[in-house]
This record gives sequence, C-alpha cells and structure tokens, in this order.
Amino acid sequence: MRSFFQEYFYYSRAERNGAFVLALLCVVFFLFPRVYPHFRKHSGGAGFEQYQGEAFAFFDALQAIDSSTQRPRAQLFYFDPNTISMDSLLLLGVPLKTAGTIIRYREKVGPFRRTEDLRKIYSLEEADYQRLAPYIRLFVHSGAGAPARQVKMQREEENTPLLQPFPFDPNTVTEEELGRLGLPERLARNILKYREKGGRFREPESLKKIYGMEEDTYLALAPFIRIGEPARLPRKAEAAESEEERPQAYSAVPATPVAIDINRADEQAWQQLYGIGPGYARRIVRFREKLGGFAHIGQVGETYGLPDSTFQQILPQLRMSPVFRKLHVNTADAETLKAHPYLDWRMANAIVNYRAQHGPFVGMEDLHKVKALPTDVVERLEAYVAY
Repeated sequence: MRSFFQEYFYYSRAERNGAFVLALLCVVFFLFPRVYPHFRKHSGGAGFEQYQGEAFAFFDALQAIDSSTQRPRAQLFYFDPNTISMDSLLLLGVPLKTAGTIIRYREKVGPFRRTEDLRKIYSLEEADYQRLAPYIRLFVHSGAGAPARQVKMQREEENTPLLQPFPFDPNTVTEEELGRLGLPERLARNILKYREKGGRFREPESLKKIYGMEEDTYLALAPFIRIGEPARLPRKAEAAESEEERPQAYSAVPATPVAIDINRADEQAWQQLYGIGPGYARRIVRFREKLGGFAHIGQVGETYGLPDSTFQQILPQLRMSPVFRKLHVNTADAETLKAHPYLDWRMANAIVNYRAQHGPFVGMEDLHKVKALPTDVVERLEAYVAY
C-alpha cells in the first residue's frame, strides 16, 4: 500500500513548490472579494457618500422644478374617445403618456362602449376622469344589427350642458343664442372673433374651420345651419357646390309625410324626408350599395355623418324590403369581401385563408370559428352571407 502511494503521489521539490504557490493563489483569489470592500470603505467611503448626497439633491431639484411647472390651461369640449385625435386629447389637458395609452387601447383592444370604460386606462387619474366624463359623447354599436347611436350621458344632477340645436345663421347668431345652443363658451367666442375679423360663413362646412369645433359637434349642428344670401351672390358653380352637401331646408320638405322603401328609394326619394339633402341622400344610397341592401331599418342610422336626431325624425317614414344582394363567402375573393362595410382587409384575408385550409363554409357556425372575426361582426353579416 505504501509503495502504491509513493508511486502515484510522489512529487519532486519543484513540483511541491508549484503546488503550494497554486494553492496560495486560489486562497487569495477566493478571499479577495470578501476582504477588498472593507479596505475600500475606509479609504473611499466618504467620497461615495458625498456623491450619493449630490445625486439625491439633484433628483429632488428636478422634482421641485417639475411640480412648480404649470401645465397649459385645459380646454373642455365634447368628444368621442373612439375618434378623438392625439392633439385634441392634449388640448383637453390629458398627459402625453395617457393620451398615447388611450389611442393604443382603442387600436388593440377595441372601442370604448361606455363612459366608465375610460377608467380602464391605468394612467388616467380619477380627477381627470371626473373632469372629462361630462363631455364624453360615444357613438357605439349597442349589439348585433343595432344602429350606431349617440349615447348621451344621464347627468342631470351635474347640470351638464347638452347641445340643444335650433335653426340659426352662424353669420348673425348672437353670443346668447350660441349659449342656448349648448356650445362651450370658448367655442362661442371663437365664432364671434372669426366674424369680427372679417370672416364669413358661406357654407355649413365653413364652421369646421373654427378652432375647437369637433366633428361630432358640427354633425349635430349641421341640419340646423341656415346661411342667408351673402352681399355678393356667388357664382353659379359655387352656389351649386355649396348646396350639394347642405342639409335640406325645412321649406323643401313636403307638407304631407311620405313613406319610402329603404332598399329601393333613389337619391331624389330620400330628399323628400325631413333634414335629408343631396349630400346625406348620396351617402345613404352609397352605403346601401356597399352593404348589398339594408337588412333592417336601424342600419340607415349607421350612415356616416347622419345625425341621430335626423334619423330619429325620419324613422317613422321608413319601410323595409328584402336585401337585394348577398355576399358569397365560398367564392368571393379578399378584394370583394373587403369592399363590404362590415369587413376590413384583415378579416377578409382570414376568411379566404380559413376557406383554403378547411374547405367551404357550411353555415354561420363555421364563420364563428374564424378567430379574426369578432362575434358581433359575424352576427351582423348573417343577413348578407350566402353559401
């Protein structure tokens, strides 16, 4: 046994010295991280504490400057969080980070369907929400096949001013009348200042140029705008162009109410209704053609720019007939599918890809299996789909 150890564990003097030095180096490297901070603390600790104090003082100064900086005074006006732009959110006094979060939320998650949904924005402070809530005006779909309606918040206890439109001429309307219309004080002053500087409204769309005039506010007022004859009559072409989009005057509406078939009436027939001029009539007919026909009367209210007040006024005069054109989901290409108002490129491509992988659609159950199609979209398509 002794000869065994001597054979395998025998080292020369040089080898023993090398092994000792190697072991010593291992011990030094092992202990160095533990010992070095103690020596460094005594030699340089004061300098680090001084640096740390200066850093804290710098950040305290930055915080004091930020808290003392006053934000620009926020302006309040009616808005739809599903359509409002980034600039308008900043004008409302919403912080930049919160405004960006609102935009991203509606793009990735979906539209806001109730005022309370705005509380889901984690960076929106409660004080800001309470300040903005009375001015929120949502245009949402309340369910499958339901028309887009303006959701007016029930806030009588807050005495929130709502728009109360009546026929007016923006070239002659007084400040008191603008107040009775329900316009914010700042917006009313901007209209008066525009006139004082020589500006004149020659057509209803000119009102959009006023700073602070939101799209939904203009659409609510448009049917009631009555612009008188200017001092210099416009050229015939200009007059025809301005009249094209102007809502129909009350005097042009037949004394006896008429009933029209929403799937057969042409533009001239639509213009017989209260508040429907050439512009609205053309939009309704175009929307109907893209749909393939109205599946229910409520869809007329989904026409872009048609005020809900006007739709409610003409609702008793509308009559139904069957949809005249179906959407063949088993043969239509992505371009044809995308042309339907209820579908976009992403949904159209998803239908075509699903059809290629799983075969023809048999019923609505198959459409529900397409993950890119929301349930409400599938239900709204039911009246148009043919297999």
